[in-house]
Amino acid sequence: MKPAKILMLAVLLSVLPACAVSTRSDRLVVAPAPPVLRKADSALTTKCLGPVDLGDKPLTQAALEKLWITDRERLLSCARKHLALRDFYADRDAGIEGNLPLPTARPKT
Repeated sequence: MKPAKILMLAVLLSVLPACAVSTRSDRLVVAPAPPVLRKADSALTTKCLGPVDLGDKPLTQAALEKLWITDRERLLSCARKHLALRDFYADRDAGIEGNLPLPTARPKT
């Protein structure tokens, strides 16, 4: 009985390398490296300045116009910052997904 078991084991061990040839290693898929998430510039994530405090005194026309101009500058600055932040995340996410970002028409400032 013992020689039959040894012969059976030897046959089994000689067949195993033949099975290895039937598996193809050239189709081995290697997972890509995980994406690295970049953080947005801190200038884009800071809180926008609010409107100018008018105080409780009556305002002259010149002072009112000056404060209005300051408010408009703050509003436009905040809008541009939020558009830049939106574009940053759109470009970053498109890069992670492997898509090229679409060119966008931006108004001249």
